[in-house]
Amino acid sequence: MTDQDTAAARFSRRVLRRSPEHRRTDGITCALLVAVDLLLVSAILLLGTEGVFTEDWMPYPGMMDSRAFSYQYDSVMFLCRAEAVTVGLAIACRLWITAGAQLVVLTSAAAFVASLSTYWNP
Repeated sequence: MTDQDTAAARFSRRVLRRSPEHRRTDGITCALLVAVDLLLVSAILLLGTEGVFTEDWMPYPGMMDSRAFSYQYDSVMFLCRAEAVTVGLAIACRLWITAGAQLVVLTSAAAFVASLSTYWNP
């Protein structure tokens, strides 16, 4: 019996070396989720222009609309939760490309939104 015939070898082959159909499905899922992520981040930034992230032309630092005090924090937390859910589902379904893309896109988006200068993050 060779090493290739052991149960451990078959397991790693099945988990790590996916079929072409599975890789194609992973790529399609990845592209769709990245597109949804970009639309989501665009919507957060677009809604933020109603007074949360538009302070650069004002004579004082900080956001214009104090009623939106929690908007930036809520947006960052939403992106972090979306990342946890989508990465968890991708890993559970063994969609490695999708999991990696979600980690990169949503982590970067959350960090970008958190870096914007407002009362929450002056």
